[in-house]
Amino acid sequence: MISKKFLDLLGLMILITSCAPAPVNILITNNTDLLRGNEVVEIAVNALPKQTHSSIDNLAVFDPSQNKFLTTQLIDKDQDGIVDELIFQPQLNPMETKSFQLKARELDEEAIEYCYSRIVPTRIDDYTWENDKVAFRTYGPSAQLLVEEGKKGGIISSGFDCWLKKVEYPIINKWYKNSEEKGISYHEDHGEGLDNYHVGISRGAGGLAIKGEDDQYFVSKNFTSHKTIATGPLRTLFELDYEDWQGPNGAVSEKKTISLDYGNNLMKIEVAISGTKNIAAGISLQENNGTVLDRNNMLIYKQNHFEAILSNVILTPQKHHIGYHVHNPQIQDQNHVFLDLKVLNQSLVYYVGFYWSESNQFSDHDAWEQYLNEMAIKIENPLQIDIN
Repeated sequence: MISKKFLDLLGLMILITSCAPAPVNILITNNTDLLRGNEVVEIAVNALPKQTHSSIDNLAVFDPSQNKFLTTQLIDKDQDGIVDELIFQPQLNPMETKSFQLKARELDEEAIEYCYSRIVPTRIDDYTWENDKVAFRTYGPSAQLLVEEGKKGGIISSGFDCWLKKVEYPIINKWYKNSEEKGISYHEDHGEGLDNYHVGISRGAGGLAIKGEDDQYFVSKNFTSHKTIATGPLRTLFELDYEDWQGPNGAVSEKKTISLDYGNNLMKIEVAISGTKNIAAGISLQENNGTVLDRNNMLIYKQNHFEAILSNVILTPQKHHIGYHVHNPQIQDQNHVFLDLKVLNQSLVYYVGFYWSESNQFSDHDAWEQYLNEMAIKIENPLQIDIN
């Protein structure tokens, strides 16, 4: 006997299918000699046929070559309750053009939210984000207020902290909860990784600074407000606003839009900035035991980190690249290597990430550098999209 639950489910599937528009064909072209995977393709809803707009919540990308639906994430970028963009990660061979379809999706279990971010008010307004490879955090307004009021436990810094993960599943909420409720420190490795990367008032892993005269550096304070735009299986996306800060030539305004995608060791940072034509993204030299590697439009700092290797990177599109410089006065939190960047039309794009040898994500540092070299090529040669 057929159950009522099965009939209801079947009816829902028939209803979705019958109301859905005709499939939309999407052609993706890879113009490089590289395999392309774990690379997000973004499609604006307004670029799709109008008949798809009302049913976008029930559509997903289908790969005919594999006869399966791909994980598809919908994003409401302006937070008005209407989907603005859908994203997916196709797999393409070198120099391949491949056809996909956007059509009514089959009912499926909810995908794991690998790409996650949130404000942590119980931890002086940390903003923390992660994917299946890496995790980061930066400091918020409560941390700054504690310092300004002369109280303990605060910090004034717009640097980025690295959380070193050994596992693919999400750890942010677990680590904070264990710390707050059980006193289990995430500064110690309990099998999943740890936070033993020192930021302090430094730039940490990719914070911005403007160099003035006499080796004086100007930086923003903590972010003042945030907006979490998306979390999901493929991307977390959020905004951080900063109070205007003093640069060498007057006031500087700064707003960061940060995204971190599934399967990637690098986050993308888009900066809306005014008050300067050039700026630098820094990596803290930590214990001053590392090696600086200049690789065209990327900068790598490879160091011995406790009993492992930690390799931080800053990468930028060629149009923003100027060069690099080292500032090493041998004073804690002031020793950095900087990638010098050109601001174009009051905007800037750069990428920040790291490789920790304990994660076993790469066989060795050469494999990590190969990954970064390929990443640089992909950034300059994005996948081409044709919708019909």
